[in-house]
Amino acid sequence: TIQEQTRQAMQNVQAILEAAGSSTDRIVNVLFLLAIPEDFGGLNEEWARWFPTNPPARSGAKFPLAVPNFRISLSVIAEAGAAA
Repeated sequence: TIQEQTRQAMQNVQAILEAAGSSTDRIVNVLFLLAIPEDFGGLNEEWARWFPTNPPARSGAKFPLAVPNFRISLSVIAEAGAAA
């Protein structure tokens, strides 16, 4: 589902940020690409779990190619280091 793929993508982002000494709390902007525009509602459901308050800025678009089993891609900008 889009919720599962969004969750996995965010877990991947979280692991990368933590390895770099940062965290998902330091995300300032997200670009998401959806393969199926109707998945936006499901994306929002999972998004609210990751960012219940003060979510980062985000923008999105439809992925221009059909890729089997692909529903979402994320590009994230986050501040380096731990929050002050």
